[in-house]
Amino acid sequence: MNYNLKFYIIYAVLYGVILLIGEGLYRIFKLKPEWTRNFSHLTVGIISLPYPWIFSSHWWVLLMAVQSSLILYITRATGLIPSHHKTSGKSAGSYLFFASIYLCFLVSFLSKKPHFFIIPILVLSISDVSASIIGRYFGRKPVGPLERFFAKGKTHAGTLGFFFSALVVLTVAYYYYMQTGIIYAIGVALVISLAASIAEGISNNGFDNFSVPVIVLFIMYLVDIL
Repeated sequence: MNYNLKFYIIYAVLYGVILLIGEGLYRIFKLKPEWTRNFSHLTVGIISLPYPWIFSSHWWVLLMAVQSSLILYITRATGLIPSHHKTSGKSAGSYLFFASIYLCFLVSFLSKKPHFFIIPILVLSISDVSASIIGRYFGRKPVGPLERFFAKGKTHAGTLGFFFSALVVLTVAYYYYMQTGIIYAIGVALVISLAASIAEGISNNGFDNFSVPVIVLFIMYLVDIL
Protein backbone atom coordinates (compact mmCIF):
# COMPACT_ATOMS: atom_id res chain seq x y z
CA MET A 1 0.00 0.00 0.00
CA ASN A 2 1.14 3.53 -0.79
CA TYR A 3 2.84 5.09 2.27
CA ASN A 4 0.77 8.30 2.06
CA LEU A 5 -2.46 6.39 1.55
CA LYS A 6 -1.76 4.23 4.59
CA PHE A 7 -1.38 7.22 6.88
CA TYR A 8 -4.30 8.98 5.23
CA ILE A 9 -6.53 6.06 6.20
CA ILE A 10 -5.03 5.92 9.71
CA TYR A 11 -5.70 9.62 10.30
CA ALA A 12 -9.18 9.48 8.79
CA VAL A 13 -10.02 6.69 11.26
CA LEU A 14 -8.37 8.53 14.17
CA TYR A 15 -10.33 11.72 13.48
CA GLY A 16 -13.53 9.68 13.38
CA VAL A 17 -12.66 7.93 16.64
CA ILE A 18 -12.04 11.28 18.33
CA LEU A 19 -15.50 12.50 17.31
CA LEU A 20 -17.05 9.26 18.56
CA ILE A 21 -15.20 9.50 21.88
CA GLY A 22 -16.49 13.04 22.30
CA GLU A 23 -20.00 11.84 21.50
CA GLY A 24 -19.64 9.05 24.05
CA LEU A 25 -18.48 11.49 26.73
CA TYR A 26 -21.48 13.69 25.92
CA ARG A 27 -24.12 10.95 25.88
CA ILE A 28 -22.84 8.54 28.54
CA PHE A 29 -21.04 10.80 31.01
CA LYS A 30 -23.20 13.88 30.30
CA LEU A 31 -20.17 16.02 29.62
CA LYS A 32 -21.12 19.47 28.34
CA PRO A 33 -20.69 20.04 24.59
CA GLU A 34 -18.21 22.83 25.34
CA TRP A 35 -15.86 20.25 26.86
CA THR A 36 -16.29 17.62 24.15
CA ARG A 37 -15.69 20.23 21.46
CA ASN A 38 -12.54 21.39 23.24
CA PHE A 39 -11.45 17.77 23.52
CA SER A 40 -11.83 17.25 19.75
CA HIS A 41 -10.10 20.55 18.94
CA LEU A 42 -7.09 19.85 21.15
CA THR A 43 -6.72 16.17 20.28
CA VAL A 44 -7.02 16.56 16.51
CA GLY A 45 -4.48 19.38 16.56
CA ILE A 46 -1.96 17.48 18.67
CA ILE A 47 -2.11 14.20 16.75
CA SER A 48 -1.73 16.12 13.45
CA LEU A 49 1.67 17.52 14.43
CA PRO A 50 3.67 14.67 12.74
CA TYR A 51 2.20 15.58 9.32
CA PRO A 52 5.46 17.10 7.95
CA TRP A 53 7.26 13.79 8.49
CA ILE A 54 4.39 11.59 7.33
CA PHE A 55 2.96 13.07 4.14
CA SER A 56 5.24 13.63 1.18
CA SER A 57 2.62 15.59 -0.77
CA HIS A 58 0.30 18.39 0.30
CA TRP A 59 -2.53 16.89 -1.78
CA TRP A 60 -3.11 14.21 0.85
CA VAL A 61 -3.51 16.86 3.54
CA LEU A 62 -5.87 18.83 1.31
CA LEU A 63 -7.94 15.70 0.75
CA MET A 64 -8.01 15.07 4.51
CA ALA A 65 -9.12 18.65 5.18
CA VAL A 66 -11.87 18.53 2.56
CA GLN A 67 -13.09 15.12 3.72
CA SER A 68 -13.13 16.15 7.39
CA SER A 69 -14.96 19.39 6.63
CA LEU A 70 -17.52 17.54 4.51
CA ILE A 71 -18.19 15.04 7.30
CA LEU A 72 -18.63 17.87 9.79
CA TYR A 73 -21.00 19.66 7.42
CA ILE A 74 -23.13 16.54 6.93
CA THR A 75 -23.28 15.73 10.63
CA ARG A 76 -24.29 19.29 11.41
CA ALA A 77 -26.97 19.37 8.70
CA THR A 78 -28.42 16.04 9.84
CA GLY A 79 -28.22 16.77 13.56
CA LEU A 80 -25.68 14.04 14.22
CA ILE A 81 -22.86 14.41 16.75
CA PRO A 82 -24.48 17.12 18.93
CA SER A 83 -21.44 16.86 21.20
CA HIS A 84 -19.52 18.78 18.55
CA HIS A 85 -22.18 20.96 16.91
CA LYS A 86 -24.56 21.88 19.74
CA THR A 87 -22.58 24.91 20.92
CA SER A 88 -21.14 26.01 17.58
CA GLY A 89 -24.26 27.71 16.19
CA LYS A 90 -23.45 29.18 12.80
CA SER A 91 -19.72 29.09 13.51
CA ALA A 92 -17.44 28.07 10.67
CA GLY A 93 -14.68 27.29 13.15
CA SER A 94 -14.56 23.54 12.50
CA TYR A 95 -14.08 24.01 8.74
CA LEU A 96 -11.56 26.81 9.23
CA PHE A 97 -9.62 24.59 11.63
CA PHE A 98 -8.93 22.10 8.85
CA ALA A 99 -8.30 24.92 6.37
CA SER A 100 -5.59 26.16 8.73
CA ILE A 101 -4.05 22.71 8.99
CA TYR A 102 -3.79 22.55 5.22
CA LEU A 103 -2.49 26.11 4.80
CA CYS A 104 0.22 25.67 7.44
CA PHE A 105 1.19 22.32 5.98
CA LEU A 106 1.37 23.79 2.48
CA VAL A 107 3.72 26.58 3.62
CA SER A 108 5.77 24.08 5.60
CA PHE A 109 5.90 21.69 2.64
CA LEU A 110 6.91 24.33 0.08
CA SER A 111 9.53 25.90 2.35
CA LYS A 112 10.74 22.53 3.70
CA LYS A 113 10.50 23.96 7.22
CA PRO A 114 8.36 21.78 9.55
CA HIS A 115 8.19 24.48 12.22
CA PHE A 116 5.90 26.51 9.96
CA PHE A 117 3.35 23.79 10.54
CA ILE A 118 4.10 22.61 14.05
CA ILE A 119 4.21 25.92 15.92
CA PRO A 120 1.04 27.56 14.49
CA ILE A 121 -0.95 24.35 15.00
CA LEU A 122 0.38 24.02 18.56
CA VAL A 123 -0.75 27.56 19.36
CA LEU A 124 -4.11 26.99 17.69
CA SER A 125 -4.67 23.70 19.54
CA ILE A 126 -3.49 24.61 23.02
CA SER A 127 -4.07 28.34 23.35
CA ASP A 128 -7.50 28.40 21.74
CA VAL A 129 -8.70 25.71 24.14
CA SER A 130 -7.08 27.57 27.05
CA ALA A 131 -8.94 30.75 26.07
CA SER A 132 -12.21 28.84 25.85
CA ILE A 133 -11.88 27.18 29.25
CA ILE A 134 -10.54 30.20 31.15
CA GLY A 135 -13.00 32.56 29.48
CA ARG A 136 -15.92 30.26 30.30
CA TYR A 137 -15.15 29.90 34.00
CA PHE A 138 -13.30 33.07 34.92
CA GLY A 139 -14.28 35.50 32.22
CA ARG A 140 -15.92 38.87 32.45
CA LYS A 141 -17.44 40.46 29.41
CA PRO A 142 -15.43 43.39 28.01
CA VAL A 143 -16.61 46.70 29.34
CA GLY A 144 -16.18 50.34 28.45
CA PRO A 145 -14.17 51.37 25.38
CA LEU A 146 -12.73 47.85 24.89
CA GLU A 147 -16.13 46.27 24.29
CA ARG A 148 -16.36 47.32 20.66
CA PHE A 149 -13.02 45.68 19.85
CA PHE A 150 -13.90 42.24 21.23
CA ALA A 151 -15.88 39.69 19.27
CA LYS A 152 -19.17 38.50 20.72
CA GLY A 153 -18.65 36.04 23.56
CA LYS A 154 -14.96 36.89 24.05
CA THR A 155 -13.72 37.98 27.47
CA HIS A 156 -10.69 39.64 29.02
CA ALA A 157 -9.91 36.48 30.99
CA GLY A 158 -10.15 34.30 27.91
CA THR A 159 -7.88 36.57 25.91
CA LEU A 160 -5.36 36.69 28.75
CA GLY A 161 -5.52 32.91 29.00
CA PHE A 162 -4.79 32.70 25.29
CA PHE A 163 -1.90 35.15 25.56
CA PHE A 164 -0.08 33.46 28.44
CA SER A 165 -0.57 29.94 27.11
CA ALA A 166 0.67 31.05 23.68
CA LEU A 167 3.64 32.77 25.33
CA VAL A 168 4.62 29.53 27.06
CA VAL A 169 4.09 27.39 23.94
CA LEU A 170 6.06 29.74 21.70
CA THR A 171 8.90 30.29 24.17
CA VAL A 172 9.35 26.54 24.64
CA ALA A 173 9.07 25.94 20.90
CA TYR A 174 11.67 28.53 19.96
CA TYR A 175 14.05 27.71 22.80
CA TYR A 176 13.97 23.90 22.66
CA TYR A 177 12.75 23.05 19.18
CA MET A 178 14.30 25.96 17.23
CA GLN A 179 17.38 25.98 19.47
CA THR A 180 17.47 29.76 19.95
CA GLY A 181 18.68 31.71 22.97
CA ILE A 182 16.19 32.18 25.80
CA ILE A 183 16.05 35.98 25.44
CA TYR A 184 15.46 35.69 21.71
CA ALA A 185 12.81 33.02 22.28
CA ILE A 186 10.93 35.14 24.82
CA GLY A 187 11.12 38.23 22.60
CA VAL A 188 9.73 36.47 19.54
CA ALA A 189 7.13 34.70 21.67
CA LEU A 190 5.94 38.00 23.14
CA VAL A 191 5.43 39.57 19.71
CA ILE A 192 3.64 36.58 18.23
CA SER A 193 1.52 35.98 21.35
CA LEU A 194 0.35 39.58 21.44
CA ALA A 195 -0.58 39.62 17.75
CA ALA A 196 -2.29 36.23 17.95
CA SER A 197 -4.23 37.26 21.09
CA ILE A 198 -5.57 40.33 19.32
CA ALA A 199 -6.59 38.19 16.35
CA GLU A 200 -8.31 35.70 18.67
CA GLY A 201 -10.10 38.42 20.63
CA ILE A 202 -11.59 40.22 17.63
CA SER A 203 -12.49 37.17 15.52
CA ASN A 204 -16.18 36.23 15.25
CA ASN A 205 -17.95 32.96 14.44
CA GLY A 206 -14.95 30.69 14.83
CA PHE A 207 -12.79 32.74 12.46
CA ASP A 208 -10.03 32.66 15.09
CA ASN A 209 -9.38 29.08 13.97
CA PHE A 210 -8.02 30.64 10.80
CA SER A 211 -6.85 34.12 11.84
CA VAL A 212 -4.68 32.86 14.73
CA PRO A 213 -2.50 30.39 12.78
CA VAL A 214 -2.26 32.80 9.84
CA ILE A 215 -0.97 35.58 12.10
CA VAL A 216 1.45 33.21 13.84
CA LEU A 217 2.66 31.87 10.49
CA PHE A 218 3.08 35.35 9.00
CA ILE A 219 5.15 36.71 11.89
CA MET A 220 7.24 33.52 12.02
CA TYR A 221 7.97 33.95 8.32
CA LEU A 222 9.02 37.58 8.87
CA VAL A 223 11.26 36.54 11.74
CA ASP A 224 12.87 33.87 9.57
CA ILE A 225 13.71 36.22 6.70
CA LEU A 226 14.87 39.18 8.79
